[in-house]
Amino acid sequence: MHSFVFAQTPDADFSDKADPDARDMDALRRWVRDKRFITMKEVGGDLSLSGEVRTEFQATNERLNGIQQRDNPGVTGGRVKPMYAWDVEFNLMLDYRRERTWAALKVEFDNDMGLRSGTVNKVSLEKAYLGGRVIEEDTFIMDAELGRRYFFHVYDSKVEFGALYDGFCLRVNKAFEQIGSFYFNGGAFLTNDFTNHYGWVGELGALDVANTGVYLKYSLIDWYRPGGEEEPGNTVLETALTNQRFRFLVSQLLAYYQTYPNWIGKRMIKCYAAGLVNHIALSSNFVETPKGRVQIIPTGGKKANIAWYAGVAIGVVKKARDWAVDVNYQWVQAQAYPSFDNTGIGRGNSAGLGLYTVDADGSGGPTTQETAGGNTNFKGFLIEALYALTDNLTVQQYFRYSNTLDANIGPNEKYRQYEIEFVFAF
Repeated sequence: MHSFVFAQTPDADFSDKADPDARDMDALRRWVRDKRFITMKEVGGDLSLSGEVRTEFQATNERLNGIQQRDNPGVTGGRVKPMYAWDVEFNLMLDYRRERTWAALKVEFDNDMGLRSGTVNKVSLEKAYLGGRVIEEDTFIMDAELGRRYFFHVYDSKVEFGALYDGFCLRVNKAFEQIGSFYFNGGAFLTNDFTNHYGWVGELGALDVANTGVYLKYSLIDWYRPGGEEEPGNTVLETALTNQRFRFLVSQLLAYYQTYPNWIGKRMIKCYAAGLVNHIALSSNFVETPKGRVQIIPTGGKKANIAWYAGVAIGVVKKARDWAVDVNYQWVQAQAYPSFDNTGIGRGNSAGLGLYTVDADGSGGPTTQETAGGNTNFKGFLIEALYALTDNLTVQQYFRYSNTLDANIGPNEKYRQYEIEFVFAF
């Protein structure tokens, strides 16, 4: 943890944007400007500045109906995604905390390597939120946070929660001496401000129940907007397809057992399993268009709304020569959760296919049972390994393998990828 003293700078260096959509009250602008001129010694609190430098190599084999999708000029995916890829990445993290308030920021610079293939302009704001403590008692704590991060920073899953979480989060924690610790994390998030489309999410957890090493977590996320996503200029079919892309109310029940046995040097061993279901999936849905009725559910007249995964994790990495391994199996039906929320193995999908629409971004018109794609409808396994070369430098390796779960939905796709990444954290 470091304390910083910022030198005073003329007002011109802090000129506000002229964007009319970004106007602030004069009083607020002055308040923000004046705060910049207060040193850390005066205001107090802890400011932490940290970063990561990463270099990454990926070797990917992806076949769609037997045709190689990478490094193949004859297919769309082959033109945009290489079979052998090198990346360089820098992440800058800043955290500031006072007694009852805090803020966090993460900016990612993730670019392709290569003299001809390399990029220098890929920047993203992965995290920016503020928070405060609402209630603090001996065994009860309530915090509130507002801003941006990914869902997986708050909610636990091996297959879902990969989308951006732009919204409000309430964290409630309660401890009982003989029973265990319980928590609730939940809130609302923004999907589309043009159509006032919001969702909500929550997770209940029981940790180390009765000191047995058993942990239980139940989450529920609602992506669906019952009124419909009616954007100006869209046809009835386009609106119906957009609504279908968000027709997900997904439950997950996760259980795991965690222990530190002597026979493996008191390293952590965690055995886990989870099941998911999309409660509002449809088996069929027809839309009336000027050209006739169109079926927009490409699952062959049946629901495909279930997923599960199970695995074992060993070890925790904190210092040089520590290691950790995680092996899990994933089984995911096509409608179990949204493709855009996937954190699981997936199917590669370098062509950018969607489940309900030809393109994953919701464009291109409806798919059929023969053409439906996306990053669900797979079964496969994932092996992850991490080793600390020094206190600051680690090497991380992944091996992913999946193939199509239901060959009657969309093309047959086989995907495997090996990845090695060196991470220096400071």
